[in-house]
Amino acid sequence: MLAREPALLSAGSSYTASHAKDLYRGARILDSCVFIQRLNHRIDSSEEFSSKQSLCSAQITFAVDDLLDQYVKHVGESNRNNTSNSGGGGVRRIKRGLQTDMLWTHSEVLDDKGDFVLRWQPRHQEIAFRVEARTKGYLGIGFSPNGGMKGADIVIGWVDDRNGQAYLLDCHASEENPDGSPVKDEIENYTLMGGLQNSTHTVLEFRRALDTCDPEDFVLSGDTVRVIWAIHNSDPQNFLELPPQGLRRGEQSLYLLGPPTAALPQSTRIWDVTLKNFIVPEDMDTIYWCKIFKAPTLNSKHHIVGSEPVLGPKHHAHVHHMLLHECDISATRNNFLQWEKYSNEPGAPCYSNEMPYLWESCLTPLIAWAAGSKGETLPPHVGLPLADKTTSSYYMLEIHFDNPAMKSAIDTSGLRIHYTQQLRQYDAGMMVTGVTISPLHVIPPRQPEYKTAGYCSTDCTKEVFPKEGINIVSVLLHSHLAGRKLNLKHIRGGRELSPIVEDNHYDFKYQKSRLLGQEITVLPGDILITECTYSTAKRNKLTVGGYSTTQEMCLAFIMHYPRTELAGCYSMPPVKYFFETFGVKEFYEKDMKQVKAMFLGTESESTTSSNISPATPSADIKNTPDRNTDDSAMAQARYYTVEGEGDPSGGPLDQLIIKEPHEFRNKSFISHLNELPWQEPLLTKRIEESFYTGQHLTFCRKRDNTFAIGEKIEILPKYTEYVDNTTKIQCSYRLQHNASAEKRISPTTMYIMLFVALNSMYFC
Repeated sequence: MLAREPALLSAGSSYTASHAKDLYRGARILDSCVFIQRLNHRIDSSEEFSSKQSLCSAQITFAVDDLLDQYVKHVGESNRNNTSNSGGGGVRRIKRGLQTDMLWTHSEVLDDKGDFVLRWQPRHQEIAFRVEARTKGYLGIGFSPNGGMKGADIVIGWVDDRNGQAYLLDCHASEENPDGSPVKDEIENYTLMGGLQNSTHTVLEFRRALDTCDPEDFVLSGDTVRVIWAIHNSDPQNFLELPPQGLRRGEQSLYLLGPPTAALPQSTRIWDVTLKNFIVPEDMDTIYWCKIFKAPTLNSKHHIVGSEPVLGPKHHAHVHHMLLHECDISATRNNFLQWEKYSNEPGAPCYSNEMPYLWESCLTPLIAWAAGSKGETLPPHVGLPLADKTTSSYYMLEIHFDNPAMKSAIDTSGLRIHYTQQLRQYDAGMMVTGVTISPLHVIPPRQPEYKTAGYCSTDCTKEVFPKEGINIVSVLLHSHLAGRKLNLKHIRGGRELSPIVEDNHYDFKYQKSRLLGQEITVLPGDILITECTYSTAKRNKLTVGGYSTTQEMCLAFIMHYPRTELAGCYSMPPVKYFFETFGVKEFYEKDMKQVKAMFLGTESESTTSSNISPATPSADIKNTPDRNTDDSAMAQARYYTVEGEGDPSGGPLDQLIIKEPHEFRNKSFISHLNELPWQEPLLTKRIEESFYTGQHLTFCRKRDNTFAIGEKIEILPKYTEYVDNTTKIQCSYRLQHNASAEKRISPTTMYIMLFVALNSMYFC
């Protein structure tokens, strides 16, 4: 290990504090974090574990200079002890044993048999890990950009069966190796803290910097991290000569840097909200099923303090997400016997003709769960009210079954609710922000990145939030298969504050609620923007908003206190603005007012007889004398459409035939969109900006199924973007940028851009 860089330190040399300071003066022109890691590489050895143990366990926040001082002090102590043995072949090894005073704040079982357990403790700029694996051979764990070996940062470790020595290799998956086998890094950035082995298990503890400034290492951040793991029943023969046969491996996404989950109090009771032998049909790839439940009979107010999914061993692959909605029955108390009857029935397809009209009052989500999550425990000072005079006695469970294999199954899935009589300090509530899901939420094909945004307006928060504001406890970000980056932005006084929550490596299969390390206050008049970045590079057709996992959503489920009347705050493109952005001014057989009615659920008598069937919830809502225009728009202001396929062909956009302008005449609108030159980045960027920063039709819906303020068309306000001024390690290799090549613009692109520009000028 030491002979690899003789200019720094050769084997057997005495490394002094003075040498460290001299190197530091020269390192001013190098990456500071790389220098620290190289310094760490020089001094780490088998006999130094006891001295480094105290340094590793101390929870100190320090900058790079402070970190250097710690290491310089450590070097001096190590040389005075003069007991180090560097080991061979660049492999770190120590004596038998583990660090006993480490508090492991997080843990996760990475396989379905409990054979691979990962524990960790995040710190300021560092993170420590403990791996417990059922094997007497080697184990591997890594961090991957996509869950595969390509581009993964990997560590491989084992305990020698002969002498009990623990070993750790810092590696990466090289594209040069056709079999994907790991290659040892040039610079070692993982520090082995301890290891042991018994008759069944191998345990290793190690640590690393969150950002090592090594291009061969994965940067660990608050984003979703795809953790890959592997175990083998034999030790390597010659370090990197790993036995290829008998390897067991897997992958699991995790949030590594969030706060630890609070434990449930011992006094909690359980309420299971589950389906009873529901048959998943074999002729549908996507179905939303709803069922009414009656709350437990309680004599006084209780608090819900946690929830977890109840998934059968053969059912979890089908269940994509679950929502438990409150039913506001205040206006339908005369139908009490009817609600009691509903609670004893098996349920109905959500938002369809088969779903009873009274269920439309079940609009406010109370608990949200999505694939990959093991549930949520609320902080000890907040609880969701249950059996309160102001809350519902009836709830609606909504389950989204994703069944791409089109196989029938019997399902008993649902939610387990934990509640207690010991009331918390605050009543919590949940609100939803984002993009109102409709076919007007359009994501172009063949795009490496494309952004959309839902706007929660200043007028809405000013109208509904209390004077002291609300405090956000947790956020569940939600999109579908094309989602790559999700961000909940916070704007105050024309200035963007730090993101409430963001995920730049979103995983559709791991949608866990993010508990905030520090609660964030949103004041009346503040703006919330739910931003979603999609990748459709491998899609050749347009993607629209909708139910199916091949369609898209952009939502944030926000847990907060104190509980307010606000249930949803979202936006969508105004209908006329949407079509004119794409250069379309008129359709055959329908004027723009009638087209608007199609998508907002306010069809007049003249349009009801049309063959066009809007893909919105209101299309399936039974017409009743007391349902006015605002009520129908309210249904659309929810956040779903009726179920449908990812391909929008055959939907309402495909049945609208263009009349003007004459350049697009006699084309269906969806054909027009699919024929646009989306490969032209200037065109795509212009359209993206028109929908992001342009006009938004905003909705501000209360829990009692009324608008706090009327629907309103607004321009997204301009604001100063957030700049992260916190101290971050600067890595020189990331500062190198290649100049982008100029792109030629085709005549068709220029024509569409002209339409977009003129419309933007007109509406602004």
